[in-house]
Amino acid sequence: METTPEPEGYRICLASAGHVPLLHDIERAAATIFPPGYLPAHVLHDAVPQPFLRQAMEESRLWVALQGRGRGTPVGYALLEFRDDTALLAQIDVHPEHGGKGVGRALVRRVVARVVDQAVPALYLTTFADIRWNAPFYASCGFVTLPENDQPDWIKTILQDEREHGLMNRVAMRLQLPQPPFANG
Repeated sequence: METTPEPEGYRICLASAGHVPLLHDIERAAATIFPPGYLPAHVLHDAVPQPFLRQAMEESRLWVALQGRGRGTPVGYALLEFRDDTALLAQIDVHPEHGGKGVGRALVRRVVARVVDQAVPALYLTTFADIRWNAPFYASCGFVTLPENDQPDWIKTILQDEREHGLMNRVAMRLQLPQPPFANG
């Protein structure tokens, strides 16, 4: 993925304790941009649990996009998980008022940089196949859609859980990452 500066007027940084309580509003606002009836009603009210976000913040796996310089106001966030010898972009949300300005792409770049620094070979995610700011967006960032036979078992489990919670038309995607020289011997 190309290296580009942060979007004008925004800053991407690791989340602080003061940011965590503000992320639910961003997540819920982001859910409102889907076509009517596309998401199950509960998704409009659900959010990543605060304790999970706090733990991710403490482990430097949670980034925020801040509007303005200095402290700024959070307008987006990205949550990273590590699974076995790979990583999962578990959540990324941008408030609709800040969509289309490069904020989501900057968040993805920051997560990718962390995963590369950890010498993890791949970054996975699950997303909607047909919504332009989902799978097509991630494809523009270098992710490829995985057929079921190429999906790790833990990704298959995530997709099954999503179906059980009413999320349909989901796909798994992977970004294969460069490995440092001599990483395997």
